[in-house]
Amino acid sequence: MKKTAVLLVVLAVLIGGIAFAGGAREERTADRQFQIAMVVKVEGVAWFDNMRLGIEAFDREHADVRAWQTGADTADPAAQVRIIEDLIAQGVDAILIVPNDPESLVPVIERARAQGIVVVTHEASNIRNADFDVEAFNNLEYGAHMASVMAEWMGGSGLWQPFVGHLTSTTHNEWVDGEIAYLQQNHPNIVKANRRLEENENQQVAYERSLEILRANPNIRAIMGSAMSTMPGAAQAIEELGLVGRVAAFGTCLPSVAGEYVESGAAESFHFWVPADAGYVSANVAYHLLTGREITAGVDLGRPGYNSITIQNNEHGVPVIYGQAWMSVNKDNLDEWRNPDGSWKL
Repeated sequence: MKKTAVLLVVLAVLIGGIAFAGGAREERTADRQFQIAMVVKVEGVAWFDNMRLGIEAFDREHADVRAWQTGADTADPAAQVRIIEDLIAQGVDAILIVPNDPESLVPVIERARAQGIVVVTHEASNIRNADFDVEAFNNLEYGAHMASVMAEWMGGSGLWQPFVGHLTSTTHNEWVDGEIAYLQQNHPNIVKANRRLEENENQQVAYERSLEILRANPNIRAIMGSAMSTMPGAAQAIEELGLVGRVAAFGTCLPSVAGEYVESGAAESFHFWVPADAGYVSANVAYHLLTGREITAGVDLGRPGYNSITIQNNEHGVPVIYGQAWMSVNKDNLDEWRNPDGSWKL
């Protein structure tokens, strides 16, 4: 009887232990979810709406991760800093950032990393103190590619006008640097009308400044935008002034934003990388660091164009990941970005 009682006790302990272990695993998974927050330049625009899809996909695919996206309603560096400070106070595990002004983030990134928070940036190849920066491609090469498309349309000569979202935006200015270098070397008869202009990542501002520059200088043949807001703003101005066919907009944009202007002829071509993929990859970089996995050249980070990355330290010693993820769209392949119902894929 005693033996039976002892056996029952042992079995109860074992069963309870198994049940407890299963419960502990569930609790541990929940308790140890890595908190990964993406802070974008500005919320409410198509580019970052798409980036959120990548963050949400990463969240769904990883039970031990809670990943989400946040951002201010204006592209204000100070507002971005405040959001990051709030995340530090919350004690998140990783902060992903698409900076409006990388220099303004130096102190707050320092505070985050001092508390053991992983920091990964995107579109900030000159960042001073992040753990990693993620770039969809080499920025100078991307700028050169966009300039080559524009130069072919211009026939190798004429005036062009570059725009950036912010004069403090690293990637936007590197693209323009690449454009200028390519044109000087390959098409010296294509000349800037004015210094690069700032449009604050605002389509209305891009439209107004395009009107001003086109009215002031009727010899401009092309407007090149770095921010996604430039092309639709410039194309709207081109249409309004009746310049379709004589002037065209080029630059970085998405099919859902630029497609109608390519169809009208106000925009000739546009280029982009898939924001959702960049968001996913940025989260994956943070996840690798949080789980102790090494990130080296050739690693596959799980999205097209990032299947065999290269890594190069910037001037501050921060490792910068480069993919090969740009897309180019014109009238010839525009329909490839449509769904069967006619809506845009991106």
